[in-house]
This record gives sequence, structure tokens and C-alpha cells, in this order.
Amino acid sequence: MNRVFTYLWGLGIAVSLVSAVHAGQTLKVLNWGDYIDPDVISEFEAENDATVEYVTYDNIDEFSGKLFNPDNKFDVIFPASRTVPRLAENGLVRELDTKELPDYNNLRADILEMYRQQDSAGVHGIPYMWGTTGIGANLVALKDAGVAEDQLHSWALLFDAGLRKKAASCGIALLNERDEIFAAALFYLGYSINTTDKARINQAGELVKETLADVKYLHTTQYRPDLHDHKVCLVVGYSGDILAETDGDDALDYIIPDEGAALWVDVMSVPSNAENPQLAYAFIRHMMKSQVAARNSNYLAYPTAMQSALPFVDKEVLDSPVVYPTVDVLNKLEAMKPLDKKINGRMQRLWVKAMCTGRSWCSVPMDSFF
Repeated sequence: MNRVFTYLWGLGIAVSLVSAVHAGQTLKVLNWGDYIDPDVISEFEAENDATVEYVTYDNIDEFSGKLFNPDNKFDVIFPASRTVPRLAENGLVRELDTKELPDYNNLRADILEMYRQQDSAGVHGIPYMWGTTGIGANLVALKDAGVAEDQLHSWALLFDAGLRKKAASCGIALLNERDEIFAAALFYLGYSINTTDKARINQAGELVKETLADVKYLHTTQYRPDLHDHKVCLVVGYSGDILAETDGDDALDYIIPDEGAALWVDVMSVPSNAENPQLAYAFIRHMMKSQVAARNSNYLAYPTAMQSALPFVDKEVLDSPVVYPTVDVLNKLEAMKPLDKKINGRMQRLWVKAMCTGRSWCSVPMDSFF
């Protein structure tokens, strides 16, 4: 903080100076689509006299492609927490100065601790939202297809051949994310989703391959409107995305299977080649404000990582056990950890095999950075 800024701060006119500092700048953001309340972005632009250029991605491969494109220089990115250590060890994201983030101590202690166990070499990201990957189900259609009520809360819906055939009769759609689908298969098999045992990973890969033969498609966004419009009856996807489509429709539900589900955290990071790092800090500070974080949680139906935001979260969102899981539900969840290079390579080969078997043509990257 320079002397002029300190003096003006003391006079109570820091806000206008902050605006002047960033006036005319453009903040380039790489994030999932529709993952921030648009009004939050508009307020940030107005308060900082800046423009936000919001670039979206649909899956980890698209994230990699846009981030690593030399023509792109983003100021803030929203990666999955498990990818941050790999980004950090390759010098692709900055270590953040938490003294620049006055609300850092207002993060949820459990979510921060889970993230810090992954990013142990420094603070390279700030937890934003967290959630689960589970099942979206059209309960009526599945029952009409012959699925019994006591079979609706299990990954067997997807991985048991007999049940899967029934679900396939009314349509199965999956999130196009390798690690999330492998995690579901590993849960069904009774293994940790972070296993490094080759035989278990191979077993999961074979199960995924068998399952994909009965799946209508894999896509990171299309399953949402198709579930809403009853075009499919079984999907695997992110909690908030599915909940947004089930709202007001008694036939639809979001299910965390009895075997467990993957817990993930998305974070805010600043790439090493960011052209406006101070504006990036200003944006992260804005996103961490308690009422701003609560508005994003209300808008998305995802749980915010900001403990200080909870008093401002709508009661119907806060009281939903699939948005803000109870202790019993939390005990069924397992956080996804970073993969080492060998395991990542093995899983990618199995994924390519699963995606391409039985097809005359398919497009799947042979290698995956993460």
C-alpha cells in the first residue's frame, strides 16, 4: 500500500481510488458456464470501473485446451482443487498472498483443511464452491421401467447390468468427466475413489466400458435440460446442476447413493501469466464477501466455502441435505485427490478404450495433463 493510498484511506475515500486504480482494465476469467450470479459480476465491474471477460469451459479437457492456449492469458481461473497441485508444480499458477485476502480466515475450516491437504506446497487457490457428484433420477420413469423403490439409491442403477438395461429403456446420460465416472464405478465396487491399486483401477475401467455401451451420450451440460424435459431418466452429474432441473418436479430427484459419492471443491486461482494480478485479487476479495458468497450459493444451489456467508444463505438452500450435507451424508463422501502421473495415464488409457470400443470413430484425447 503506497503512502498516497494510506493517506486517502485514513480520510475515508479509498473506494474512489480503488476504482481509479483499475479503471478501464479487463479481467479475463476462465470458469464453468453460469457459475456466478450475473449480478455479482455486474457489481464488480461497476465498483472497479473494469470489464469482466467471462470465458467458459464444459469439462477438464476443454479447461486444459483454453488455459494452455498461448493466445489466452487469464487473470482468474476456477479449476477443480485436485488439479491445482499439478498446475502449481509446473509453475502455471501463482502462490497467493493471503494478507491480500482479508476474508481468508472466514472460510469453512473443514473445506479449507481438505483443500490444504491437496495443495500442501502453498496457497495456490481459494475454495469457492463445493459439492457432490451423484444421480439425477426420474423416479416415475424408472419405476415404470421395472426398477424397485429400494434400488433407487444405489450406483447399481448404473453398474448392475440388469438394472442398467431397465434404466436404458428410458434413457441414461452421463457427465463427460473421466474422473467422476471412474469414482462412481469405484464406489460401486466398494473401493476408495483414490485407490492406486492397478487391479482395482482396471476393474473399474472394464465396468465403465460395459456401462458406456448402454449410455445414450456423455455431455457435461446436455443432461440437464434432458432430465428436466423427461428425455432421459437417469443421469450422473453435479449436485447443483441436477437440483436446478429437479426444482418443482416431483418426478425428479437428486440422489447421493448409499455406497457414497465424490466430494469436490472448485477454487479461484491466478495464473502465472495473468496480466492484471491486482485486479484478480480485487475480484477474489469481492467473491469472498459474505453476502456476495451467499448470493452465489443461492443462485447456484451449491454450498459456498465461506463460513461467514451461511447466515445470508436462503433457508431452503441451507436446509437442503443434498446442498449442505448433514454429518451422516458427509460421512458417505470422499474427496477426490490429485492423481500421480502413472495412475493418470492408466486411467486415461482405460477411458479411451471405454469411450471408443464398438465405435467406428471417436474423439478422445490420448493424453490428459491432469
